Amino acid sequence: MSHQPGSWKIRLLLLVAAVVSACGGGDICLQCPDGTPTPPLGVIVTGTIVSSNPSTNPSSIMAIVCVGLEQGQSVSNCPNSFYADVATDGTFTRKNVKEGAETIFFWVDNNMNEMPDQEGDLIAQLQDGTGELDRVENGQTVTLSDIRIAFLNNSATATITVGLTPTPTPSPVTVTPTPKNT
Repeated sequence: MSHQPGSWKIRLLLLVAAVVSACGGGDICLQCPDGTPTPPLGVIVTGTIVSSNPSTNPSSIMAIVCVGLEQGQSVSNCPNSFYADVATDGTFTRKNVKEGAETIFFWVDNNMNEMPDQEGDLIAQLQDGTGELDRVENGQTVTLSDIRIAFLNNSATATITVGLTPTPTPSPVTVTPTPKNT
């Protein structure tokens, strides 16, 4: 097998071209602050828990976003569940949630069976008296602030804000001068 002079350069060029063409696609954005040029597919749900009763370490709480739950159904009947771990400071974020009517629960898996159920677990449903979560659409962000969980009453309250997910604005590419050899 004979090799042509420079054939390794061609192979390298083809390899680099293949790698670059496999990256990014429609979601690539150079110079975007967050690296995401368009709103992510789906809905983003973010929140901050400020208290729970009984007092519970926030990192032991799981936020569950349930999409499409019918009136009177429990979290265990949820047709589309999206889980989010809560950090020790009480914050959580869940991306790529399906659009639709959202019901949000907070859950502590006391019986360690990895299933939200009434058998010893603490479960609270977020109250949404104004219907803010009735029709959340792709490209929107649900922000829950000042979340207060009353596990003994199976309820939680929060300030609910639903708005468009901001799209980062790319910054202009600036030319960096090459220093002259001296």
